[in-house]
Amino acid sequence: MQELADQDFVRMGPVNRLPNGRILTEIDTEYFLSFGEGRPMYYGMNYCPFCGRILSRGIWNAEKKKQGF
Repeated sequence: MQELADQDFVRMGPVNRLPNGRILTEIDTEYFLSFGEGRPMYYGMNYCPFCGRILSRGIWNAEKKKQGF
């Protein structure tokens, strides 16, 4: 995933730190796929596309609640 971030295909960080663009999803996450040049579009990710780890806070909190933590 770090290689994709180095090539600006993935942005990692808070929403308010994303460069000027459009956010296409309302997912509570700090991991976004980035598409386009100039004014890019950002798509929030729920899961890591490589390992399947939960990336969105909403799903992570729901899993924690379900497990009783």
